[in-house]
Amino acid sequence: MSLYWIDREGVRLGIMPRPRGHDWLSDDLRMRRRAGVDVIVSALTALEPEELGLAEEAQECAQNGLLFISFPIVDRSVPTSHVDFGALVNQLLEYSRKGKAIAVHCRAGIGRSSMIAACVLIRNSLSVESAFQAIEESRGCPVPDTPEQRRWVERFSVSTERRMQ
Repeated sequence: MSLYWIDREGVRLGIMPRPRGHDWLSDDLRMRRRAGVDVIVSALTALEPEELGLAEEAQECAQNGLLFISFPIVDRSVPTSHVDFGALVNQLLEYSRKGKAIAVHCRAGIGRSSMIAACVLIRNSLSVESAFQAIEESRGCPVPDTPEQRRWVERFSVSTERRMQ
């Protein structure tokens, strides 16, 4: 079970590859709960859970005391709606401020999940560079997957700065 924690400015955020699926799903989610996770965010698209044995992830999360949030983003791509994504980030930041530990996953825990995590950190006052550096230090590899994903996060940061002025 790989779970890479990022603790910055009062935010407890984890990035992880997708949980093991099929017969291992319940055990894997139980271990995440024991590791302190309260909220699981999945960036998998509609077809990926079936393919990866995660079709029951929402139900298994509920049975293991985890809140499950699905926010699909196409692999190696970016969110389709700035408004919906901003609402997700605000929701995650609110959970964090209430002391909830959040774990975000996509398929490998590098591209889509790092975009979500970076934007939560940015909305909580980190710069783009500081957010990605914190994730890379924790994750142990460069993030995100594509230059397009990095540009998208940079644009999100600019819109966040404007909103705070």
